[in-house]
Amino acid sequence: MPDPGVLDALRADGEFAVIPHVLPDVDALGSAEGLCRILRATGRRASVHAPDVPDIYRWALAPELCGDGEPAPRVTRIAIDTARAARLQIAGDAAVNIDHHEDNPGFGTRANWVAVAPSCTCLLWPVAEALGVPVRGELATALYRGLVGDTECFRVNLSPEAFGWAARLAAAGADCEGTAERFWQRSPGFWGYLAAVERAAFEVEGGEAGVPVRVVPIAADLPGRHALLPYENALLPGHLSPPEGGILAILQGGKNGVRFRLRSRGVDVLPLAHALGGGGHPQAAGVQMAGAGLDEAVAALRAVWAG
Repeated sequence: MPDPGVLDALRADGEFAVIPHVLPDVDALGSAEGLCRILRATGRRASVHAPDVPDIYRWALAPELCGDGEPAPRVTRIAIDTARAARLQIAGDAAVNIDHHEDNPGFGTRANWVAVAPSCTCLLWPVAEALGVPVRGELATALYRGLVGDTECFRVNLSPEAFGWAARLAAAGADCEGTAERFWQRSPGFWGYLAAVERAAFEVEGGEAGVPVRVVPIAADLPGRHALLPYENALLPGHLSPPEGGILAILQGGKNGVRFRLRSRGVDVLPLAHALGGGGHPQAAGVQMAGAGLDEAVAALRAVWAG
């Protein structure tokens, strides 16, 4: 059940700003949209504040829910799907913190609900029920999108619970077919691009017990990258495998720095993610190295893993 303090905060009068993490993914956007729709369904004023949504994810957030600029001081700020306060889209204290990351310290100034779940959107169905909001239509679709996104099309963070939530959301009217089309469409150049990405991979050994890390550096100007369809870059972990008993580290360069995506099967990637300033889940974590180039990011990974 949701934390009573969180429910009290959501039942209060006033205006709400729902804020996901920087460079939000589909789970963060689905969670933000879902909570915003729940609050609006109760008659409250609410908006999503996510000014730096990557172009490839803009389809995953309804534009009519978006607020402009910095929320006013009187507005109650809600952090959603964000493991650390420093990673919020908009700086400042969050009164309420709702998250599913194991390493969230509980930074809400008024109330926190941190519970392990396949996706942060899974925490919002019981919130909707507690507030008397039926889960159906656009709300169900937003929650389902987040679940599909954070499990990478049901490939990571898997459990009977994940499939149970998928079944409930499908029965509630989520647009499963439309979501699948968004996640699984491929451009003609995708497979050649994937081959180029794989050719650039190399391994770094170190860490505890000599666990290998397969590093996949992807330059912003890698031929073919600009021609990919929306979300194809985000699907790369589904086509690349970690080494046996090791970790997959995909490093994607861009104008704002380098984004790490860490994946494994059975190896805890959180120590590496934390050492690099990121966080997430034991088998799926991320790091955003702002302002860095690929060479700098690779050197940081080598230094951490060798140490």
